Amino acid sequence: MLSDFLDAIRAKRLELLEPALAERLPISSLPGTEILNEAVRYVHRSGGKRTRPLLTLLAAATVGQSEEKALDAACGVEFLRLSSVILDDLPAMDDAKVRRGLPALHLVHSEGVALLAALAFYARAFECLACVEGLVQEAAREVGCEGMVGGQAADLGGLASSRMEKTVAMMRLAMKAGARATQARPEETAALEDYGGLIGEAYQVCDDLLDAEGNEALSGKTSGQDVRHGRRAFPGEFGVEAAVQRVRFLAAEAVAKVRAGLRASEAREALVEIATSLLRQAER
Repeated sequence: MLSDFLDAIRAKRLELLEPALAERLPISSLPGTEILNEAVRYVHRSGGKRTRPLLTLLAAATVGQSEEKALDAACGVEFLRLSSVILDDLPAMDDAKVRRGLPALHLVHSEGVALLAALAFYARAFECLACVEGLVQEAAREVGCEGMVGGQAADLGGLASSRMEKTVAMMRLAMKAGARATQARPEETAALEDYGGLIGEAYQVCDDLLDAEGNEALSGKTSGQDVRHGRRAFPGEFGVEAAVQRVRFLAAEAVAKVRAGLRASEAREALVEIATSLLRQAER
């Protein structure tokens, strides 16, 4: 559950972010593509909490820059996420039925349309990221075989340690995107990148805990996936208490990184509160 402070921070950024996302949606003007456009709009409308692009905007704010400078980067990060969740839900991957309380895209349309929508979001993501010098290369590394794609492959293979990378890479990219868009100093970029990696792992462990307890109301997606697919998630591998302890450690490290590497600001305290909220979620 988010604090009132985080709720206010999120609401303020969404006023900036949502129109930017709508403006940049990968909508085709070609005849006969209405079903693709319907699929793109469906995924966008059911988008979720926008955690990753909000982190990109907060990263920009922590270094004292206008968040509008990071809007293209934030949209690119979100479109990569939307592409990944469409693919994750497919029968060949997680075979999920629900996403954010709504039917998964491939159940509303066909698997073929879902694949094309994922590709449309993926392509538009890199168009947005290309607006920031050097960010395309960073993004390609984070989402490729050493990052998100590699982590998903490890997840399919049941390797608990490497599966974390599918979430860690995107959180790390979200923070780096905000830093790159605003020409942050090297020490600021390092603090933001480290924070992203730590928060990404904490986020995945919390997600695994929700999946294990079957709380679809909080997770917003089909529960019991790890057990059903025989995947070795953190709670199943090491136990629930060890998972909570891991989140406690990661949250404390994330807070220490931003407090040591970034100047005091409302945005920095928002990053601290995000880390704290993950700990509260794990301990509830």
